[in-house]
Amino acid sequence: MIKKEKKISKTERILAIYHLLTHCNEVSMKEISDLLPGCKKTFSRDIALLKKAGIPIRFKSDKQAYIIENAERSEPCFSENKSEVRYIKRIMRLTKMMDEMDSADEPDKWYTETFAEVSRRTMERDFATLNAIGYKIRYKRSEYDNIADYDSPIRRYYCEWFYGLYYELEIFYRVKEI
Repeated sequence: MIKKEKKISKTERILAIYHLLTHCNEVSMKEISDLLPGCKKTFSRDIALLKKAGIPIRFKSDKQAYIIENAERSEPCFSENKSEVRYIKRIMRLTKMMDEMDSADEPDKWYTETFAEVSRRTMERDFATLNAIGYKIRYKRSEYDNIADYDSPIRRYYCEWFYGLYYELEIFYRVKEI
């Protein structure tokens, strides 16, 4: 049978690699290429970008695999290129969401408190990006929408984090079909 590869965005690919690194002890280039479309050079660039975003990734030559050394992030490495700086800040924001937002009762409230300088539209785009790879952040309408004097929040976001295998993401199954 022939494998058919579907397109995914650069950001989705980088976040999927980050997900693997945070949920597996070590990740080889072979494992990454089995799960995602791209070549070794592309994945190396993605890992370099994660390092620029302050993720402490190290290559273990004895195991020929990448690991995250510790939970603490280092200072990001920004260049003079403004669009690259914006992109690195986006990666920093999305990886922080992946790490911390699962415990938030109200993801939109957590987001606005954590990233006060970011617009609501950017928040919605970030939620959509995480949804695209398999992190579930849903928007729920209340059954009280039509009651005018109901004073609780009518609409809100909620997280539906997966509890299966740690490395499972929908993107891994969506990318390569048999």
